[in-house]
Amino acid sequence: MEKSAVTGICMVPRGRCRGRLAPQEADDDEAMKEVHADLTAGGSGASASTSTPADVSTAGLEEFGMDTYDDEDNDGGMQFFSVLNADADLAKEKDPHLTNDQDSESGSEGEVEIREEDHVFLATSCEEDACTLEVYVFEEDEASMYVHHDVALGAYPLCVEWISRTSSSEDGNFAAVGSIDHTIQIWDLEQLDPLEPHQVLGVAKKKPKSKGKEKKKKQAEEGAVKAHDGPVLCLHGSSFNRNVLASGSGDQTLKVWDVADGTCVHTYSHHSDKVQCVRWHPTEQAVMLSAAFDRRLGLLDVRQPGQAATAELMAEAECAIWSRHNPFQCLASVDNGGVCCYDVRKIASKEAKEKQVMWTLMAHDVACTAVQDAPAPNLLVTAGLDGHAKVWNCAGAGPQMVLSKNLQAGPLFTCQSSPDVPGLLCFGGKCPVMWDLSSESLLLDVFQLGSPKPEKA
Repeated sequence: MEKSAVTGICMVPRGRCRGRLAPQEADDDEAMKEVHADLTAGGSGASASTSTPADVSTAGLEEFGMDTYDDEDNDGGMQFFSVLNADADLAKEKDPHLTNDQDSESGSEGEVEIREEDHVFLATSCEEDACTLEVYVFEEDEASMYVHHDVALGAYPLCVEWISRTSSSEDGNFAAVGSIDHTIQIWDLEQLDPLEPHQVLGVAKKKPKSKGKEKKKKQAEEGAVKAHDGPVLCLHGSSFNRNVLASGSGDQTLKVWDVADGTCVHTYSHHSDKVQCVRWHPTEQAVMLSAAFDRRLGLLDVRQPGQAATAELMAEAECAIWSRHNPFQCLASVDNGGVCCYDVRKIASKEAKEKQVMWTLMAHDVACTAVQDAPAPNLLVTAGLDGHAKVWNCAGAGPQMVLSKNLQAGPLFTCQSSPDVPGLLCFGGKCPVMWDLSSESLLLDVFQLGSPKPEKA
């Protein structure tokens, strides 16, 4: 079935996905057995061998001889079963012409090995009647990709982020999914067909009732839920501390979570509309970037919650990133198709707007939903609702377009560049698209994308 939208994309660090999935825990199996037992018992807890209830009438059934039904000698069907037994004996013999194990399940979901050189990315998507988290593998040498396994989601996903630490694991392989139901669900990517999230952030925990007004007030304060009051629109994990996760929401706030404890450490409210983007600084572990529908870009030192610096955007925010080549620059794209580059030092010092903005670019005629740089110097990529991805050269005073390409995936909603390869980017539209810029000869003449791959005979 064709996907209606890919709502989130996230690259997984190379070598973190092993490919072979662990089966469900024994506790999950026991729980399923208990549910099955309840269903077969009619939900009443009665034994399967319970005799016929007294209120069930058996009048008129004497002519069928039901009392002696099991005593009848009827072997008319035995020949059929003996044929099946004979065929079963033949089936046990191995065909000498088959070299592989025909009973092997190596081709089933979750059994395909992921190589160290393979690229893995996560995609959250929605169809008409289902929402899923899919683990994709991109084989660079074959220029092909496939879904290694997927996870069924119970709520509409809006964003996804890879993390390695949870409350019960210090070094694992997990996906944090921000949902429309205000929660952040953390899924174990190495578990086969999980029935529920490994951990959930932002769930209200019911406290036992207490007597007295003072006790009730104290209980409300202690048990106050620091969950978001709106859909979780963006997520980003800290590269310095893997148990720290930042989130932005439709409730106009940002939150910082300690995933190991499952708690919200702090809430920030320097925006006045839905928070669309949040990014930790790549080299300053306490500095965070945000952008929202209030047409404001926010810079925040999380150690000083009340001192956020803001800058004006051209329109409502779509995407915001830190420059990986210049730690004092950030970029933001907006819904009128524009992209701006800011000098964060001048934003922090509250200089005039014209001094804060380094350059402005009208990249698309419609909303510019994503802006990404890459490990290759001076390379900038934008994506829009027009379905086009554009490559820009930032070597001069301002970006110059080098190439525009229709990715044939409908409107593009998200994009992320690979940290391992100079020009590998993943886009999300009506389906995921992986674009290797080194396959474009025009780009090889402009950017440092490595040597072109030799063609296979």
